[in-house]
Amino acid sequence: MKKIFIWLGLICLTISLAGCAIGGEDPLPGSSQLGAYSHQEQETEIIPARDYISLVFYEDMDIHPLTTTNRDNHELLKLVYSPLIRLNKALEVQYVLAESVEVQQTEVTLRLKKDLKFSDGSAVTASDVEESFRIVRNNPSSPYYERLQNVRSYRVEDKRTLKLTLHQADVDFINNLDIPIVKKGKDVGCGAYRFSVKGGERVLVPNQHYFAQPSIETIYLKKPANEKERQNMFAVGLLDVYFGNAESEQVFAGGKSYRVQSVPGDNLLYLGVNCREGLLANPKLRNLLNKLIGREKLVQSVLLGQAQAAVYPYQPAWYKAVQTVEGGGLSEGEKKALAAELNLTVTEKELLDAEQKPLTFRLLVAKESLIHREAAQAVAESYGVAGVTIQIEAVARADYDARLLAGDFDLYLGEVKTGRTLNTALFAAGSAINYSGSTFPALEQAAADYQNGSKGLALYCTAFDKQTPIIPLAYRGGALFAAADIGEFKSTGAWALYGDITKLITIETEIAK
Repeated sequence: MKKIFIWLGLICLTISLAGCAIGGEDPLPGSSQLGAYSHQEQETEIIPARDYISLVFYEDMDIHPLTTTNRDNHELLKLVYSPLIRLNKALEVQYVLAESVEVQQTEVTLRLKKDLKFSDGSAVTASDVEESFRIVRNNPSSPYYERLQNVRSYRVEDKRTLKLTLHQADVDFINNLDIPIVKKGKDVGCGAYRFSVKGGERVLVPNQHYFAQPSIETIYLKKPANEKERQNMFAVGLLDVYFGNAESEQVFAGGKSYRVQSVPGDNLLYLGVNCREGLLANPKLRNLLNKLIGREKLVQSVLLGQAQAAVYPYQPAWYKAVQTVEGGGLSEGEKKALAAELNLTVTEKELLDAEQKPLTFRLLVAKESLIHREAAQAVAESYGVAGVTIQIEAVARADYDARLLAGDFDLYLGEVKTGRTLNTALFAAGSAINYSGSTFPALEQAAADYQNGSKGLALYCTAFDKQTPIIPLAYRGGALFAAADIGEFKSTGAWALYGDITKLITIETEIAK
């Protein structure tokens, strides 16, 4: 009986298919009994590229480009007040207002480009640069304050030239000069845009005196009431850009489609090491731990890919960086050889000390930070695979700080903003954040030799490997979410979120009707 039903079904299907071809012409899409399987082309609409975008600006907060600490204002004001130089992702210098910067040991000569003008048409001079530096140096809360801490003095040589004298030689001092310039005595900038009003709204429009005209004619300035409203405004297209960090994965529901652009950061996530006594007092053991840690898993799992693994305490993408063989991982043979030097025993699952006990360290972490707790767990798991046991001690921030000062830890998870030049604060003698309990004169000398230009960065790396006062993990970054019809922000880095705004374009898009 079952076979009869199958044959009847095939006969009916054949008759149905034959009926579709009666008349000798192909049926119209959707007209046959099998219409559900016919191809129908969906109509689309071409949306031309636009000449405007919307960004966040909190006008009721501090809006001075040299003192504001609000992240959105800080970044947006760079579009109105141009810096002397700009850094790209690789920390390469791109001259903006400066024509040249010559660094000779502790003497720096800064020369401006010719015919620079503020948005009011007046000339940009070295006196304006001098005044901008004075504002920064007189405001410790300024985000640019640390940039000029190595400056002993400065003086105007002529209308285009400023001479600076440094406390200490620094071959990378130029990297600190991404400081916006404000007209002396006036709140006027010389950036690609200037403030204006359009249709009753506060906007940015192109500065006709700037040396490159942007394709975006109007930037509408929006002020969300709170973070939730900010996210919602982006989700429905009222904002074109949203910046998020690596704390959590950001998902926007509905509204405009968007693209994501990774942004490098200058916050170093690291393991501090107690070098006072015990096994960790041995630099070879510290170096072994530095080589055993699996950084990539930490970056991808906990930091959601918004970070760069770091073997040394400087930007991994730095064009001057030299990743030596010393800084790489270990083969199993190298691991056993180094372990033997340290009188450790390598078993299938563990590293054992001289007393044949599992190699174990306490890891101190502040429990208030979810990202730090998760990072500590990832560190423990990574070392566990390598045979090292990590005992996490999550404590309140006050206890965490007290124990750092007291040296009551083996390892601790820390995070610090390192800046854009070689930073020795984590291991330098007398530094307020050197909790290791030791000094590292050979490493400090290697850093000084690099900074005064007498030795290269590779030699500093070699000195770091020999001492390993800390264990760098990653430089945390973030993500720039932008509307789908906005092109890439060129030269975007942690140092200029919107990059060179004159190169930003919008693109033609296609949507379904």
